[in-house]
Amino acid sequence: MSHHGKLREHKACESCGHYVEKRFCPECGQENVETRQPFHYLFTVSIEDFVHYDSRFWKTILYLLFYPAKLTKVYLSGRRNLYVPPVTLYIFISFITFFLPTILPNHSDGLKKDMKEKVETSINQENATEEQKSKDNMQIHVKGKSIDTSGLNKDKLEERIKHDFPKTVFLYMPVFAFWLWLVHSKKKWYYFDHGIYTLHYFSFILLSILLYIVLEWIYSDFGLERFRWIKVPNAIFSIVFFCYLIYYFFHSHRLMYRERKAISRLICTFLFIVNTICMTVFLTSYLLIEVFITDPELFKKVMSAIKGM
Repeated sequence: MSHHGKLREHKACESCGHYVEKRFCPECGQENVETRQPFHYLFTVSIEDFVHYDSRFWKTILYLLFYPAKLTKVYLSGRRNLYVPPVTLYIFISFITFFLPTILPNHSDGLKKDMKEKVETSINQENATEEQKSKDNMQIHVKGKSIDTSGLNKDKLEERIKHDFPKTVFLYMPVFAFWLWLVHSKKKWYYFDHGIYTLHYFSFILLSILLYIVLEWIYSDFGLERFRWIKVPNAIFSIVFFCYLIYYFFHSHRLMYRERKAISRLICTFLFIVNTICMTVFLTSYLLIEVFITDPELFKKVMSAIKGM
């Protein structure tokens, strides 16, 4: 077990109420530290408690998906031995979300390959080459001006984006927590509290995306799109999925901060707009950095076009 965090003066365990003589509760094993710590405490907790495949893990996943803000409230109340720790949960879900799509088998690859070969043999080779070049060219437009990307190593850029995107999302979380800290009472809520809420909310988003990826994989890889009747349910599911992401944020925010519904909705609307703008700027900057690393010459062309706007 880790030895991080300031010890509590009270000797009653927050989880089970048992008397704690030293640092760890002899009854349940929870560390008897202050429920509110400096923000860096989130990232110094030992990975030793990484996900155990027991009831605690599955209960955490269930609550994360269908009980907005419950995990955050339980964690801040001091009952931290009941569920997977926030940082551990985020790291695990982030890893699975970005790793699983790379190993999912594609049963339709063989069929698509055969069809492609038949098409290519039925057309002129020269026209096919030109058409392929046109398809392969990634188009970048700045204020209506097209920028030549023929020299860009697209495979390398795609690989870098897949590799670094989880880090980018992780780096944005303190910004998300900052906006929460800015619009709420500094006396009632610490930045630490907003950080816990942010970790749980982003874990929920990633887990939802993971489930969506798996369902879409089943839909496309097994050829379900050829059935007309299933297209409508699939479209409805996509809409419901998107709406639930928005609802989750508004509902979890109100439950977390215990504000009146009208005030909570007003704050959430502001936060949603601000974070959409900030995330767009953040991701755009991230993509420019990736282009700069992959192809410095292309980066110069893009920046020149932006400056000329």
